[in-house]
Amino acid sequence: MKIKVIIVDDELHARSFLRKFCERYYNESIEVLDECNSVESAVRSIKKNQPDLVFLDIAMPDENGFELLKYFDKINFEIIFTTAYKEFAIQAIRNSALDYLVKPINNEDFQVAISRFEFKKDTKIDFDRFKLLTDNINNQFVDKQRIVFPTKNGFEVIQANTIVYCKSDGSYTSIHTIEKEHFTSKTFKEVCEILVESHYIKVHRSFLINKNYIKGFKTDDYNLEMITGHIIPVSDALFTKKKLIDAITN
Repeated sequence: MKIKVIIVDDELHARSFLRKFCERYYNESIEVLDECNSVESAVRSIKKNQPDLVFLDIAMPDENGFELLKYFDKINFEIIFTTAYKEFAIQAIRNSALDYLVKPINNEDFQVAISRFEFKKDTKIDFDRFKLLTDNINNQFVDKQRIVFPTKNGFEVIQANTIVYCKSDGSYTSIHTIEKEHFTSKTFKEVCEILVESHYIKVHRSFLINKNYIKGFKTDDYNLEMITGHIIPVSDALFTKKKLIDAITN
């Protein structure tokens, strides 16, 4: 059965590009039901056509793409956000385990997004990622956010301010919260990009710590002691003692 798609973008050339992309490369698996140039027209079309997937532009003149969510009590379709601005609310989207494409869209990124859609379609996800998205957009600081991390069997939602430290574990990352250890399929680099706020410090090539949980620093073995009892190595190539103190106190 084909994936039923609606394309929402205020720019005609952007809608035409996505339609041609779908028809040229995915004619056997995707059917474009409609194109819409505003949130208002998209809401009408979605309710009428019941799509599986909506490509939704974020920056539109009357209402932005996120505002489409408020018109639905229950969202029973997937959304792939599209934007020309890498910095525009991408963090909130990423933290909510939702997908996005940065314009100009290329075939490789498109294939990855479709593959993720098919995975989500076949996997039961028992939390409201769209509510999580709006929460993350409204939150101004990462320590108020819930972050979604993909795992081997699905996803885990972690309250960001409970994260004590993160450790690189090959192609995975272990995330240590106050209560337990979690494993995510995100790489250490990707986790560091999510936790970019000032109270997270990369103290070693394999360790990112939350400085709010530091108990002390041992100069003899160059380790940080966390209030949870964890001992974290500090790279002397990255930090002198003074530089570390500055990073912790600022």
